[in-house]
Amino acid sequence: MQSHRKGELTEVIAIAELKRRGIPVSVPFGDNERYDLVIESENGLYRVQVKTGTFDGETVRFKGYSIHTNSEGNVHEAYDGDIDYFLVYCHDLETMYLVAEDTVTSNMRLRVEDPEIEQPSINWAAEYKFDEQWPPEDGTNSVVDEREAIVQTLRDRGVDVIDAMDSDAPYDVILRTPADDLVRAAVRRGSVTNGRIRFDTSQTVPGPDDVEYVVVDCAERGEQYLVERASYERTMSLRVAEPEQAQPSINWAADYEFRTCWPPR
Repeated sequence: MQSHRKGELTEVIAIAELKRRGIPVSVPFGDNERYDLVIESENGLYRVQVKTGTFDGETVRFKGYSIHTNSEGNVHEAYDGDIDYFLVYCHDLETMYLVAEDTVTSNMRLRVEDPEIEQPSINWAAEYKFDEQWPPEDGTNSVVDEREAIVQTLRDRGVDVIDAMDSDAPYDVILRTPADDLVRAAVRRGSVTNGRIRFDTSQTVPGPDDVEYVVVDCAERGEQYLVERASYERTMSLRVAEPEQAQPSINWAADYEFRTCWPPR
C-alpha cells in the first residue's frame, strides 16, 4: 500500500478508535494546520498528529517530523510545539499509543520485546498505550504528582519521610529508620512489561554516591519495592513471572517488597 494511502487508513482507524472510547474528535477544515485531529477530554483540547507505527518484530517506530517537497527536494520539519501529542497506530499490533510531542526528537522507537543486549534507556511501548496515557494531566506536573503519591504511600506505611522536592539535592527523599538512621532515596514509578517490573534506572536516577536506595511503586501490582542502588550499574528490572527461557540470575520482585526489606539491614 502506498504510504499516503496507509496514512489515510491510519487516520480513519484512529478516529474510529477514539469514537469507540467516547472521546470527542474534531477534524480541522483544509490542510493548513500541522495537526490532524483535535481530541477533547474533561481537562481540555489537544492537537494531535496521527502517525503510522511500523513494527519490526521488536519495536514500534514512527517519525517525529513531517515531510514536504520543494525545489530542493524533500524537507523534514519538526513539529516544535505545533502539536500536543502524537497518536501512533500500529497496524501489525492493532494497538494505539499516545506520545507527548516534547518527548520525541526526529524518530522514536517504542520497545515491545526485550532487547538481546541490555540498553541504558528504553521507551517501553506498554507505558505509552493510549488507554494508559488518557486523559492527560490537567496542567499539572505529573512527575511531581507521582512522587507526592509515592511519598504519601510511604507515610501511610508508617515510614518517616523527609521530602526533598523543593531542594537541589540529588535524592528525592530521606527515609528515617526506626533506629534513627537516615537513608537517601530516589522514588520512581514501575510498570509491568513482559513479566518484569521496569523502572527508570538509567538517566535520571542518581548514582550510588548520591542515594542508597530506589523506592519503586508499581500501581499495577499495588506494591512498593526497595532496591539498593549499588546493586546495579545502569539498569534493572524485577521479575514477576517465570521467563520463557532459563536465566542464570533473576531478580524476583517478591524479594524486594518494601514490607520485607524495610528497614534495611
